[in-house]
This record gives sequence, C-alpha cells and structure tokens, in this order.
Amino acid sequence: MSTSPVCPRCGEVLVVRPGSDQAWCHLHAAVTPLHHTPVLDHATISAVTVDARVPAWVPDPMPAGWVVTGLAWGGEPGARGIVVDCAGPAPLGGQAEVVLVAEEPGTGLGAGYAGLPWLDPGELVAGPSAAAVQAAGQRAALWEVPTSDDRAAFVGEAFGVWLWLVTWPASAAWLLAEDLVLVDLRDRVLPTLPLGPPSEHLLPGA
Repeated sequence: MSTSPVCPRCGEVLVVRPGSDQAWCHLHAAVTPLHHTPVLDHATISAVTVDARVPAWVPDPMPAGWVVTGLAWGGEPGARGIVVDCAGPAPLGGQAEVVLVAEEPGTGLGAGYAGLPWLDPGELVAGPSAAAVQAAGQRAALWEVPTSDDRAAFVGEAFGVWLWLVTWPASAAWLLAEDLVLVDLRDRVLPTLPLGPPSEHLLPGA
C-alpha cells in the first residue's frame, strides 16, 4: 500500500527491517518510519485510520475547491503520527497547500514539516495563542511557530496529542480566519471526501 518509508523529520529514504517499526536516519539516528501511498483512495484512508492511535484531521466542510491530496503515517500497525495533505485555491489568490499533522510526543513529524530542529514544540506553546480551530468538537488553540518565509506553521494540542498545521505559501494561513472545523477520519471516512493528485509537500523536507 505504501512506497519506501522516509524519515519523519527530513524525508530521507529509509531501509526498514521486516517486522521493525524503527529505522536509522543518517541525520536523525533512530526514527519512526513515515509511510505514504502514491495513490490515495477512500479504502486506503480507512485501512490506515482504523487502528490509528492519533486522529487523522481533515477540514469539514472542505474550503471551496479544496481536495485531500495525500496521506502519510508513522508507525505500523497503530499509527502514532498521521499526516493529511490538502490543496486548493489560496485565500489571497493562487494555489495553496495545507498539511495537518497529529502525532504523539517525541515523534518529530510536525517539526519536520515546520522546519524545526527538535522533536516537540516545547516552550513555543506558551503565552497567548495566535489562532484556534474546532477539532472534533473541541476548541484547539494554536501557537504560531517561527519558520522559513515560504510557509506558515502553527501547533497546539487536541485529544492528548500534538496538532500541527503548516501552510504553503505563508499567506495561506488566512484559512484560519475562517473558523476552520476539523473532523477525525478515524470516526468516519466521509464518502464525499474529495481526493486529488499528490501535492508537493506531502513528505517533510520537500
């Protein structure tokens, strides 16, 4: 179902021993391999999320013209980190991409997309929050993360795990001004969930 696994922090292609849920990255040492699928369909989403230990977040309703363009997960079976990649028209014009990450602490997946050198956000989640989303009926405050100029990154917590939202370009963060509501695909894979071809930033380091 998946292609070659990669490092969840930098995207390096990894060699995973059969039956192992750990691999070695030349830059980040022992990591949980990040798997992804080149062809996304509703059956694959169901198979990945059925025993996942973390939410698989997706906007509902999807912003006008947006589609889900990718799925990645760390840990098999029982994913400890899940990435849902979405793309569509940017609020201020042009095309945009949003990566939603749910992960257990110590995974480093969201930090990989945000371009941070550490595993967890730590002291970044302090003081006044910059935005918020509704995650499966729960308000989740988000703090802005310092990152490179080509993207915007936010992190918070929902249901006991980290929730990251990273956008390309940075101006696509205006989506957060639209009272973004997220649903967990572990509860139900929406039959009307629009799917599209893979986007540029499905994997960290892209």
